Amino acid sequence: MRQHSIKKTALCAATFAAVFGGAAQAQQGDPLYRYQWHLMNYGQSVLGDTKPAFGIDLGIDDLHDYNIRGKGVTVAVVDQGVEIAHPDLAANVVANGSWNFSDDSHDPTPTKASQAHGTAVAGIIASVGWNGIGGRGVAPAARLKSFNYLSVDDATKQPSLEDVWLTRPELADVQVSNNSWGAYANYLPAAISENEIAADERALSATRGGLGTIYIKSAGNGFSNWSAYADTGNFNVCGADALAAGVGCSQAIWDGQHGKFNVMVIAAADASGQRSTYSTPGASIWVAGLGGEYGWQRQGLLNAGYSEAVAGGQAAYLYEPAIVTTDLSGCARGYNNNAAGSGRSVLDSDRSLLDNTCNYTGSMNGTSAAAPTVSGVVALMLQVNPKLSFRDVKYILATTARQIDPNQAQVRDANGTVIAPGWITNAAGRRFSNWYGFGLVDATLAVTRAGNFKSLPALRDSGWQRAQLDVPVAIGNAAAPATASVRIANGPRNIEAVQIGLDTDYVHAGTWQQAGGATATPLLVTLRSPGGTRAFVLPAHSAYGGRVLTIPFSSVNAFLDESSDGDWTVEVADVDRAAGVASAGNLTSFKLRVLGH
Repeated sequence: MRQHSIKKTALCAATFAAVFGGAAQAQQGDPLYRYQWHLMNYGQSVLGDTKPAFGIDLGIDDLHDYNIRGKGVTVAVVDQGVEIAHPDLAANVVANGSWNFSDDSHDPTPTKASQAHGTAVAGIIASVGWNGIGGRGVAPAARLKSFNYLSVDDATKQPSLEDVWLTRPELADVQVSNNSWGAYANYLPAAISENEIAADERALSATRGGLGTIYIKSAGNGFSNWSAYADTGNFNVCGADALAAGVGCSQAIWDGQHGKFNVMVIAAADASGQRSTYSTPGASIWVAGLGGEYGWQRQGLLNAGYSEAVAGGQAAYLYEPAIVTTDLSGCARGYNNNAAGSGRSVLDSDRSLLDNTCNYTGSMNGTSAAAPTVSGVVALMLQVNPKLSFRDVKYILATTARQIDPNQAQVRDANGTVIAPGWITNAAGRRFSNWYGFGLVDATLAVTRAGNFKSLPALRDSGWQRAQLDVPVAIGNAAAPATASVRIANGPRNIEAVQIGLDTDYVHAGTWQQAGGATATPLLVTLRSPGGTRAFVLPAHSAYGGRVLTIPFSSVNAFLDESSDGDWTVEVADVDRAAGVASAGNLTSFKLRVLGH
């Protein structure tokens, strides 16, 4: 087995065979596989004008050769719908296992030429392997079901999240739910009750016979462009000050689903092993998958009729590799089509010498692409150990992930205050980054550990504990932040998740205005554990669209495996406030809940 330039699996073939049995099998290839750097990356030329950095891949290595391909695992693609008759997907689609909410049928194939997203996602997970066409999925033998959650035009038929996560009968045998979508928001509404959170988590945990479906969710693509909608069209809510700060315009905590214990939030890394330019950061990130960049090639642009001046005048990241996967079939629809000027790489159009069917695209990206890479890895894990609970899967992925971009820098403001942390090491020795969570998933390490994993002990829940704030606490500058503490006693000895909520009466100047976007908030929110780990809940100078800063419910993941007992302290600082200047607001409440074993 090959060695990587970064720390990675070191299993040899003999050890691998001893763990999983059998010998490696020779297989018929897939012509686009060599371009799927996210599966096997030896620094080869791929679609894009730069080569991927050697070893930046999912660590599939010999898994597929040893028939670890996701067999027996069913993955739901909650998206726009999937072309279930696609030549490279059909063999893995469960007959009558999908649901179309628009026409109440079992065929969720999109009806619009632009609705290629779900088909691309499905291909990343489970495109059929070794059939002589296209590429292959991360779990090329996994079974697929599709639910067209994102493409129902009739408001009277629009499904709820409960419909696509819990109640449809087709979900009964689903083990993994892939959700490559997100909320368009840069603040959370206040109306999230503790009872609602508890009810949702109970229902999600009861699926899969009480083991819990593994819900995988994209973090978002809002690092520097977070779109809102108005009558006059889209506008970017990231104002100039938020963009200049470099901490991420949007934050993953602003999606209400990301705070739930059952949901894994996935960031995106590119082919160089760094954050994809778009990937939304945040305290609720769990791990990173591979989403790449945009996969453009100058030759592709020239083939599509662009001039050399246009082809050479674009941002460099556009020409870095994206993800090769399935597209809506034919050249009249999808990402890869014959429309004038639509070509971006040498795979595009029926003039392509690589594949002229237009059934594949080389430009899939986003955390929408990163999430299914992780869903595929989870399918491989569940093949070797179908008794893993959702908690087991989360824990294995976090503790086998590889640290990438080890030199990710802290971000400081003009006053020298750290407003975004880079990598931190918690009190249990676990490394965490608001960009990558616990790191890039490693399939071979995760599958190897899954095979003989002893399930985690029973869940312990501290319940919501509240700070006693008889009077509001003034929010000062970084040297004099507002603080509040809660004490946990007899809580989990090993933390798996921390959830917080807080309120302020701090009136923020920014709103969702089309002129200039939302103003960056000067508030920095951190949480310190009894072990001394300081996690950044909200970095200063990210965009904030609300009027009063409130975080009713959010996950903060940096504390994995620490002990929960002791004092937990939240700090809220206005990093732009000069010493001695009166506060513009107060911290009015703080609560915290710890889950673990």
